[in-house]
Amino acid sequence: MTQTPIGIATTFFGHWSANRLDAAFAMLAEDVLYDNVPFPDITGREAVRKFHTEFGLGGVFTVDWQVTHIAAAGNVVLNERVDYFHHCDGGRIVLPVMGTLTIENGLITVWRDYFDPADFDRQLAGLSPAQP
Repeated sequence: MTQTPIGIATTFFGHWSANRLDAAFAMLAEDVLYDNVPFPDITGREAVRKFHTEFGLGGVFTVDWQVTHIAAAGNVVLNERVDYFHHCDGGRIVLPVMGTLTIENGLITVWRDYFDPADFDRQLAGLSPAQP
């Protein structure tokens, strides 16, 4: 059975929240465009994986993405969510996000998120460094 675009998006977000990152990345098209506004675009599944791995997702950070609103127009899914980044030392970053996913042939071909990077940086700076 083919999932709807909203179903695919919901599954994708669920993988992130359950720390099933390989399953989440597998839902991206090989040539996916990741537009993490306002940062430069990243193209390609493996480049997106590298970006998130270097940031520390799945290791230093786990995430819980709470979708508050979701809607689709054709194959484009709009999602409003709050992303909770949980640091391995116990700190947390809470980030409101608005995003879109474009779904083609069951894969995510465009992933675009809008957020306030100054808010993220302020919260990141406030995390306590690991104690030796």
